[in-house]
Amino acid sequence: MATTETISSNYAGEAASRYFSAVLKEPTSIVNGGVDLMDGIRYKWNLPRVNLSGLIADSTCDFTDVGTITRNERVLTVEEFEVNTKLCKSNYRPTFDKMAASAHAGLASEFANYLVSLVGAEVAESRENTIWQGAAATEGEFNGFEALFTSEALQPTGYEIAGTTLTKANIVAELEKVIDAASSALFSKESFAIRISTAAYKFYIQAQAALGAYDAFNERRAGLTFQGVPLIHCSGLSDDVMFATYAENLWYGVGSAGDAQRVDVIDQSPLDGSNNVNVVMKWADGVVCANPEDVITYGITNAGN
Repeated sequence: MATTETISSNYAGEAASRYFSAVLKEPTSIVNGGVDLMDGIRYKWNLPRVNLSGLIADSTCDFTDVGTITRNERVLTVEEFEVNTKLCKSNYRPTFDKMAASAHAGLASEFANYLVSLVGAEVAESRENTIWQGAAATEGEFNGFEALFTSEALQPTGYEIAGTTLTKANIVAELEKVIDAASSALFSKESFAIRISTAAYKFYIQAQAALGAYDAFNERRAGLTFQGVPLIHCSGLSDDVMFATYAENLWYGVGSAGDAQRVDVIDQSPLDGSNNVNVVMKWADGVVCANPEDVITYGITNAGN
């Protein structure tokens, strides 16, 4: 499908030196530690899993080996994606006066830089949402964690918590359900944390502000914890979904971190004589959970366990 350009301009002869766009979500799950990043994956990355059980026995004079060692792997497979869009320089030349008068001149450097940052931000928002809500059947997406945990056989049924519509009135009670579900071993993990959506994030702040909370949530943004457990804001999560686990269990992989940060703006005038500029970005990414046995989900129905 060809790129569609919709041009609206009130240009009246003054130079356009600054450019604005709607606020785009940043990849908060990576920045905040909601998921861990692995780059340089050519196609598949194997995460080895080693589980031990029954190792301890009463002492004897002999060496009697006991116990069970189970080794297997989880696989993160990256899928290739791209941005290919085209715009006509003539549609922007009247507004950006640093473009030369020639019909074959390039884009103004400020506008070219703006395009690069805008495309990069658009991709970052897309990947944040895809990490959690992605569906492989949708163009430009892979199956995110929410889709993967609808059919995850290794997740204990006790770690699958039925959800409801979150509000500031019930957010505390619903978070308590997540805490209550955690086993002693999982809860005791040093990096155990609950990943929450933007909606849940706002509801929790509102609930704490209403409770007083030393005015921390009325006058400033305080660090979020719930009964001593960190809350990690992941803007790509669905509004009424939560994930609880420790660090280095939920992984986001890319073919190369450099690929995910490069946008090419290619002037076509010297190549094919047209007055177009192509904007190109290519990358590969995907997600995997290392140990689904240690993930509590809220608001997801798992038909696989």
